[in-house]
Amino acid sequence: MSRKKRKLFSGSRRRFYNFLISSVIFSFVIGFFVFLFCIHDMPDLDNLETKGRRASIIFESYDGESIAAYGDLFRNVVKVDQLPKYVGNAVIAIEDRRFHQHCGVDLLGIARAMWTNIVNRRIVQGGSTLTQQLAKNLFLSQSKALKRKIQELILALWLERKFSKKQILSIYLNRVYFGGGAYGIDAAAYRFFGKKATQLTLYEAAKLAGVLKSPAAYSPFYNADKSDDRTALVLASMAESGYISENDMKEALLEKERLSRLSIPMDENRYFTDWSLEQVQELAGIGDEDLVVRTTLDSKLQKNATYIIRRVLNEHGFKNGASQMALVALDKTGAVRAMVGGHTYSTSQYNRALALRSFGSAFKYFVFLAALENGMDIYDNVSDMPITIGNWSPKNYHHKSVGSVTLLEAFVKSINTCAVRLAQKVGMNAIINVAERLGITSEIGRNFASALGAGGVNLLEMTSAYGAAMNDGIKMSPFGIISIRTQKGKVLYRAHQKKSVRAISRGDSEKMKIMMKALMEHGTGKRAKIPVDCYGKTGTSNDSRDASFIGFAGPLVTGVWIGNDDNSPMNQKITGGVLPAIAWREFMMAALGHKKSAPETQIRMEAVYAKSRSKRRRLKSLLE
Repeated sequence: MSRKKRKLFSGSRRRFYNFLISSVIFSFVIGFFVFLFCIHDMPDLDNLETKGRRASIIFESYDGESIAAYGDLFRNVVKVDQLPKYVGNAVIAIEDRRFHQHCGVDLLGIARAMWTNIVNRRIVQGGSTLTQQLAKNLFLSQSKALKRKIQELILALWLERKFSKKQILSIYLNRVYFGGGAYGIDAAAYRFFGKKATQLTLYEAAKLAGVLKSPAAYSPFYNADKSDDRTALVLASMAESGYISENDMKEALLEKERLSRLSIPMDENRYFTDWSLEQVQELAGIGDEDLVVRTTLDSKLQKNATYIIRRVLNEHGFKNGASQMALVALDKTGAVRAMVGGHTYSTSQYNRALALRSFGSAFKYFVFLAALENGMDIYDNVSDMPITIGNWSPKNYHHKSVGSVTLLEAFVKSINTCAVRLAQKVGMNAIINVAERLGITSEIGRNFASALGAGGVNLLEMTSAYGAAMNDGIKMSPFGIISIRTQKGKVLYRAHQKKSVRAISRGDSEKMKIMMKALMEHGTGKRAKIPVDCYGKTGTSNDSRDASFIGFAGPLVTGVWIGNDDNSPMNQKITGGVLPAIAWREFMMAALGHKKSAPETQIRMEAVYAKSRSKRRRLKSLLE
């Protein structure tokens, strides 16, 4: 190589090295400033392990009246060493198996989660460690921004360096949310089982560990079956990880039927505020500051709804084999103005407004909408003659076949054979599509029995779905929170008006209103009629196991359900057009100013009456 070429090559190499060194220095400087930007507002991490008090949460009605306060369920701070060993192991087994191996960030776990998600073509597994969850859920905001992600990683590494694994697990167990208003393992043990965390059994520990993935989805109160399945999965994971033996797992599973629930005396607003509390965590997160949550609840409507539900049950329901009722009322924006999930919260915290039940003929709302969308008109004829599909022959309730009737008459008289024929004509896929567009999220069966409401849907979703007809076809999305702020006044969340989504055409909405109005005047909803334009539909499931009435008038759409938690049948006389219709009428009359609301003393007396009646029944059974 000539001297000139060697000199040129040497110069090129020198320029390359200079560029490389400059790039490294520049990247380091940029990275340093990005690091400073990300950590400048990191949370105060002093004394994390001894901070036992979490934020108190005050719930207010839409007009500022205090309706509930959470804080009593933030109980004692406990260390892992004070708990049965299987309590911490249950959490580790299901949430972070490599907890004792990683340094706060599990690269192997992230890679495994990424591969699993790629194989399944959707997100089915996360790679966050317990330490990252501690950083994300309890010390940082719920933002998905890159800055927050970087802070999470930095904080996770910092926590691992500052604290031992036992200390991190202790902090996590004392600060994490278990649902039902319980923060920390001791509060959760008290909330769900009425005992201290130190007294938890293996099965109870597994059940609480299972809740962590989603307190709403796996709540022992609201989704008992899913909670039981999740608990079994936790126990299996513990056995697979070597924390317990196969025999330990089998013995723990035998405890399932012996579990008892704690009933804590709380007022009539708690069904609503328990539901809203789940949303607070999602919308703003819950840190150390006390929060004030302004809700959509109307205190007067709520008190009156509570009184009516109790009175109807006390006077008519109990003696006709019904033990529970639920009521939900929403305004045109989707704001929940009243929610009663049962007779008395102190007796049972199970919220029937959120429970999956069979709504019988009330589900025909979706069937007839699908028929209208497929070109039929309310004056078109449909056969009402008997029909058999396989081994199934749906029966009509108090209707003698005449050959054919109009869609209007079929709806007003709630003729089952007509609804099934419409389902055959349009197809179950079309009906399910309508239901899903209107906000029904539970899975609906594709057999024709589903057209008669055989599947499980909850009252809140059914009521909001009916609200679309009230809104001229605009979808109604129920919500319960207007704003979330700190005690110092800093706004963390404020509800904004959502973009209108048309779920059904204005024309089809008007036709449904014609049919629902006729049902109130001449059909099964006559007992619900009030002296203003009103619209609704009755529903009764097989053997009168469930009965409901859903309808709207003025600015409110309201749904009422009656039945039994064990799905046992009521008196055959109890249909959607009887007690649910009566309760709906009483509530709407007071809500629209046609009748005085019940005073506070009457509301309380109805609860006392029910308790004394229950005691008399127990005493009578003992004497017999």
